[in-house]
Amino acid sequence: MININIEKTLGFISQKNISAYEAKIQSARGALEKGTGKGNEFLGWLHLPSSITKEHLADLKATAQIVREHCDIVVVAGIGGSYLGARAVIESLSNSFTWLQEKKDNPVIIYAGHNIGEDYLYELTSFLKDKKFGVINISKSGTTTETA
Repeated sequence: MININIEKTLGFISQKNISAYEAKIQSARGALEKGTGKGNEFLGWLHLPSSITKEHLADLKATAQIVREHCDIVVVAGIGGSYLGARAVIESLSNSFTWLQEKKDNPVIIYAGHNIGEDYLYELTSFLKDKKFGVINISKSGTTTETA
């Protein structure tokens, strides 16, 4: 079930204006829950975390441990929502200054794909030359060519 708390918006928007959207909200919620709306092929997140099996979670944890042991840096390559989603989760679960600390429990995360400028990519590849790093390529559709 998805819930939204709009209490803090009531100083800007009246309850009457919000109520005017009730039918649209219920229609959108119904389409989301039934998987009938636009973009319905990208709703895997809707049933998380209950749809993750213990085996899959164990595999994710084992992979994360391998990355921690072998990488000082992880390059997350994604564009658009793929980049923003990954960055939002990583930043919300991380200390803002971990990357500046001498002792790190996890690799430093840097991003590629959101900026496909030649200068940025040249600087990134130059920086990584003597580093132990891994790359995570994110594409919701599986057809993103910018980060491939």
